[in-house]
Amino acid sequence: MGGAGERADDPWVRARIVEAADRVFSTSGAAGLTAGRVAGAALTDAETVRALFPERIDAVVAVLRFRQERWTLGLAAAANGVEDARDEILTVFAHLEASFDDDAWTGCAFINGYGELGHSEPLVAALAEEHLTILEVHLHALAARAGLPVHVADALSLLVHGAKVEAAIHGTTRPARSARLAVVTLMGAYGPTAASAFI
Repeated sequence: MGGAGERADDPWVRARIVEAADRVFSTSGAAGLTAGRVAGAALTDAETVRALFPERIDAVVAVLRFRQERWTLGLAAAANGVEDARDEILTVFAHLEASFDDDAWTGCAFINGYGELGHSEPLVAALAEEHLTILEVHLHALAARAGLPVHVADALSLLVHGAKVEAAIHGTTRPARSARLAVVTLMGAYGPTAASAFI
């Protein structure tokens, strides 16, 4: 698979290189995104990687956009077939638990990327803020459908990101389950309790 002379504008080649860059970023951060390391992970040559990502920041941006797409698709898949808004809120935390259970997961790419480059690379900071905003908008929409006040939606966002940080540091899925139980308790203070299918 792959090799010298590949075309960086080939969608299949690009997808393979972006996925390889994502793996390198997960293990080594932005500093590890050299053309040689990405090429080795993608089973291609460094020149093809450089043609796609002339600068390191180009690879970081591609990885973060890839992660945003995967996160959005994962949320949608977790909520597939769930009609009740309160149950759908719980699927966010079920998706978190599944993410933490992936051996390749080493922490939130946006939190890690912001921590490494957010103060020096405005685009990385903007992508991290965009990721946070997309999640907040989603949670606010779900909370509104569930008849929950705005401050509950804000608390849900804090629980999501707190779980991400704890899971990365401790290397366990437990924070997702703890956060989900906290959400059940919180929602229970505002009307009917959520169904227990996702607890």
